[in-house]
Amino acid sequence: MIPMSDSMNDDFALKKVRIGAKPFVRPHDDRIILGVCSGIARKLGINSMASRVIFSLLTLFTGGSLAIVYPIIFLLSPSE
Repeated sequence: MIPMSDSMNDDFALKKVRIGAKPFVRPHDDRIILGVCSGIARKLGINSMASRVIFSLLTLFTGGSLAIVYPIIFLLSPSE
């Protein structure tokens, strides 16, 4: 068996690669009520104010059913 040098080991070493999106968390620094819309904005990569407006409009269009979903998301999501 031929011994391999350290540089060869680095070339053939297994490297951890993070694939996928970052987990959903509620940030501390961009909260207005509970941080759910801010967390959604970070997850989607959009402005937090846009997320709040979209969430509010969708709440109005769905007859308020998202107002029930909001505290459920709060309870299930971890804080940053």
